[in-house]
Amino acid sequence: MPEKKKVCLLGSTGSVGQNTLEVVRQHPDRFEICSLSCGTSLKLLVEQIQEFHPQSVSVADEKHAEDLKRALKKVSYSPKEIHWGTEGHRHCVEISRPNILMASMSGTFGLLATMEAIQLNAEILGIANKEVLVMAGPFINKLLKNSKTKLIPVDSEHSAIFQALMGNQRQDLKKIILTASGGPFRTTPIEEFSSITKSQALKHPNWVMGAKITIDSATMMNKGLEYIEAMRLFDLQPEQIEIVVHPHSIVHSMVEYKDHSVMAQLGLSDMKIPISLALSYPERFELNLPEQIHFAKIARLDFEEPDFEKFRCLRLAMDSEKMGDHGPVVLNAANEILVRSFLNDEVSFNSIPLGIEEALDSFQSSKVTDLDSVILLDQEVKRWASDWVGQFENKEVGGSAL
Repeated sequence: MPEKKKVCLLGSTGSVGQNTLEVVRQHPDRFEICSLSCGTSLKLLVEQIQEFHPQSVSVADEKHAEDLKRALKKVSYSPKEIHWGTEGHRHCVEISRPNILMASMSGTFGLLATMEAIQLNAEILGIANKEVLVMAGPFINKLLKNSKTKLIPVDSEHSAIFQALMGNQRQDLKKIILTASGGPFRTTPIEEFSSITKSQALKHPNWVMGAKITIDSATMMNKGLEYIEAMRLFDLQPEQIEIVVHPHSIVHSMVEYKDHSVMAQLGLSDMKIPISLALSYPERFELNLPEQIHFAKIARLDFEEPDFEKFRCLRLAMDSEKMGDHGPVVLNAANEILVRSFLNDEVSFNSIPLGIEEALDSFQSSKVTDLDSVILLDQEVKRWASDWVGQFENKEVGGSAL
């Protein structure tokens, strides 16, 4: 029997984190959870701690760490170490030295922990947190060149590309085709965007995901971030990436080769599939799912061009990459704050692309030369965006309130 792989899970209470634990439950003889981290969902974290007995955990901040300690006094098992913040997440990786790091923590909170895993030569780095690669992809790739760590993408689209590249010569690639569901507003007239509500934006037609990524899907920023992520992951030029809207979310992405052959990965809209591949690579483990795919019932697969006028965030993401390494940092930081503000009912749906565009203009002359400068720029843009939200919350554009 193979020795169990130690898994450190960043973002254990989120959608990807919970699906990761479900895959681990199906293979208790192959995986051991050595560390868990999350933000503020302490009730669920306590339940996970009791089930998986990690040696260390980390939460958002010191207050939540103290709350967690009090909650753990009422249950049977408590981890040896409890940490908090980005440094705490990093320390969990350092002390647990996992075979596999699953980076599924939303936003930039897992960046230091991700870098630590690479420096410690973790066998597998499963990236489900696209923001990390968007803001620090060049520096992560530099670390990976001097590490034994294998990066396996967990986003369904990038996992599909990863699989479509298997068994083929990398130099034969012509382009990749990223598919997008189009989100809940694919057919909504642009005139109605100013009145889109939070509850409407959180109803994704195909996927069950966390709030932040669901809003990103509604604005199509998620596809913009994936566009940048694909460049980082697969060393591509902009002209080698095509984006098509595929409402069914059956074809998860495709690779076209220079002989015009196209390899596609198809499957159910279930994150456990790419998660399972990342955990089991280079093998494929059996995976029990509540449903199976039936192509006769699908009947048709539709594709269409993205509407860049309606979904300005997608165009802004593509433009930010042309600015240089600092552009995606600015884009990502501003988007994090504006999405959070939208979820807190502080700004409207239309304010998200407007604020991002103004951030890109304000920071167009910025530079990043190393990870420290990335982190500093990220923090500066987030402060700027928070001030922008306060200043422009009630501003009107084209007669429509933000």
